[in-house]
Amino acid sequence: MSATPIETTTITRTTTAQELLDLARQSPAAVAAHDKTAWLELFADRHVVEDPVGGRPVLGGLYDRRSHVRGGDPLARFWDTFIAPNDIRFHVENEDIVNGLDVIRDVTIETRLGGGVVAKAPMHLVYETTLDEGAPRIRRIAAHWEVAPMFAQVAGVDRAKLAVAAGMSARMLRLQGLGGSLVFGLAVRSVGERGKRSVRHLVADARRGDTAALALLGGQVVDNVTKVIAAGDTVTSTCTVDGEHAVLFCYLNRKTMQVVKAVVHR
Repeated sequence: MSATPIETTTITRTTTAQELLDLARQSPAAVAAHDKTAWLELFADRHVVEDPVGGRPVLGGLYDRRSHVRGGDPLARFWDTFIAPNDIRFHVENEDIVNGLDVIRDVTIETRLGGGVVAKAPMHLVYETTLDEGAPRIRRIAAHWEVAPMFAQVAGVDRAKLAVAAGMSARMLRLQGLGGSLVFGLAVRSVGERGKRSVRHLVADARRGDTAALALLGGQVVDNVTKVIAAGDTVTSTCTVDGEHAVLFCYLNRKTMQVVKAVVHR
């Protein structure tokens, strides 16, 4: 008797734009509610959090030298360091964008650090998603914001700001270690104003019809560039394309300060 071959079947699952928006919006909702468990459950088993972009990324699902196991312990420590002690509020400034499996949010984040100390950070957020065990999950968050202006808002010699700085330093050393604390401080270094000028030149060249600039921008003419943020090797900006809200992401060569890749999310 001959064996009948068994055909393999592939089970596919697609997600809707609304599902992805709901997933991304659950993150600030969990943060506002101080619901650590709910926030951690939004992430895929293997995940990356770059907050801020330019700092040391939080890697989940890999071997963790501090806990000696694979899993989400680094992400849990990130929560305990930066989220748990603070009251964090998201102020949405433009309509959220879904581009493929990515959700882009144009926001300002207000962090209440205690003692009446408040810091605000204009930000472009990218939530890259994936399917994990059949459900949409976050595999990467990239938070584009500038560290130096945030530091400037909490620096000072009054009692409240000194207390915030002391508490933050102690918490970072305890939870992130000396290396993690130093790397976070180094995130202040970015492509800065030179990078921003390169992006503005690229946009201007494209508007003049420069073929190389247009090719880099995917043939799209970008207008109304505002809220320009330099974080790490990246410059992001709120803009419009064909009159519609968009966010431009430009990745630069940090040696030449030239834009090597540009992505327009709209």
